[in-house]
Amino acid sequence: MEPAAEIFDPNERAGIRRQIASAKVKIYRKIKYAIINAIPHEFASTMAVFGAAEVMPHPRDSSVRIEYLTLEDRLGERFYVAVAGTTGQGIAQAAAATALIKSRCEFVRKVILIGIAAGQENLRDMEKDVRLGDVVIGNKLIQYDHVKRTNGEIELRGDDLPPGDKQLLNAVDRLLSLQERKGAPAQPKPWDDYISRGGEAIRSANRPNVSNDPNSSLRKYEKGLMYERTFDKPHIHVGTIGSASTLLKDSSYRNDLARKHGTIAYEMEGAGVAIAASMTGLGYLNVRGICDYGDNRKSDDWQTYASVCAAAVARAILEEIHSI
Repeated sequence: MEPAAEIFDPNERAGIRRQIASAKVKIYRKIKYAIINAIPHEFASTMAVFGAAEVMPHPRDSSVRIEYLTLEDRLGERFYVAVAGTTGQGIAQAAAATALIKSRCEFVRKVILIGIAAGQENLRDMEKDVRLGDVVIGNKLIQYDHVKRTNGEIELRGDDLPPGDKQLLNAVDRLLSLQERKGAPAQPKPWDDYISRGGEAIRSANRPNVSNDPNSSLRKYEKGLMYERTFDKPHIHVGTIGSASTLLKDSSYRNDLARKHGTIAYEMEGAGVAIAASMTGLGYLNVRGICDYGDNRKSDDWQTYASVCAAAVARAILEEIHSI
């Protein structure tokens, strides 16, 4: 005799669905952080470093889907992070993505922009030299293509953007202390394992050979000789980032910006996130992996590795701030 077919109660199924939706809404209310990427390989690197995202319905509109990640802080406590996904390059696109994620995740308080950037070389000072594969975190931001032109004179008007979030930067300071310890290059950092994870999961994500760094034979350090830093792993820098809807491949212009404004990295989305975050009450932070020097030697060799490094450091920052 064949076993009787199992009978499913539609009401029971509906009840299970309601329970699942209710559980997800509880998670939604706990999402205090969000991350944004601009281009596909940045998003792929972030997903490899942070882990698979899950989807839950917006509590007010079941047709709206929100992706979120589950992380654990240093104390083993779970917390949740919303994901904006890819938005496309440009200040306007980044501003729209920031405003959108705030409108859909009303309990989000802080947003981190993760991506790649050009770095400001300093071939004389080891401490200040931003190398390929390093990570730059912005405590200040300028929009260098927001200018006033008058009779041949150019006046910058994009230097009043809100700075990086103080609480997130405090977490960065604690992570930076790892670079100040004696013998720091030999000590593992919280982001090292995440970089390895990204390198295994994403194509072309392993650290390129030093010969692929066009500055490798040009450095003649005269300062910072006693400053210990890693040469085969990313070094973290904190400083002013320049943002514009312009792809920078001009060393003279880059150096002029550095002299006038102290910029140490250059990208194409940060100003949009800063403006939208300020208008919607969000704190923000800009985390950038360095993939070129913003000049005519620009190539794509370091892009994916730099994306992985930025995502790894961003995850370490989130775990650190949630442990406070």
